[in-house]
Amino acid sequence: ACSGFINIKFRTNMTTLLLVLSVLAILSVFAISLYTGAVCIKGREVPYSISATFYALQHKYWFRFTMWLTPILLMPAILEISRPGTEFLAFLALIGMIMVGSAPDYARDPFQRKLHMSGAVMCIGFSQLWVALNCWVILIPIWLAYLAYTGIAIGRQKEGVFLYKFIQTKPMFWIELASLAATYSALAILINRLLQSL
Repeated sequence: ACSGFINIKFRTNMTTLLLVLSVLAILSVFAISLYTGAVCIKGREVPYSISATFYALQHKYWFRFTMWLTPILLMPAILEISRPGTEFLAFLALIGMIMVGSAPDYARDPFQRKLHMSGAVMCIGFSQLWVALNCWVILIPIWLAYLAYTGIAIGRQKEGVFLYKFIQTKPMFWIELASLAATYSALAILINRLLQSL
């Protein structure tokens, strides 16, 4: 009887924890989605990268706020859900995004450029490595969709050499979005699996 009570209490506590982590992850995706959507709508086009939106903003603090809020909200969920031994990858990816927000003026300031680019590489690289080691199957449809979009966009352009056509597809923006989509999708799948197992 005692072990049954402990088991019920454990499941209740675990369910509550997973629901709280889900809310934090949803707030995180909401923050980055709202920011990205707003700057695309306001600018009436897709930017060359999410970072490039810093220069289009009238109130530049929004970029830094978003680049800090998004990983801070995501950190508890992704660290708790990670397979043992992969938590550091998620942590480094999130620190990378914080670094991007800490050095927004990458085009004008050489020091900020180094910090910003290092953070961007960390964020994208470590997040996708984390996805590969935690829920690799999600990488296939997301990155195939990116490659298909890029191929179609290049094919539709009539003028210019291949590199020019590729740059016109704004690859960094779509790579950033694909990385975010893969990370959040993997997290959602992992949380759902844990909820189903309770």
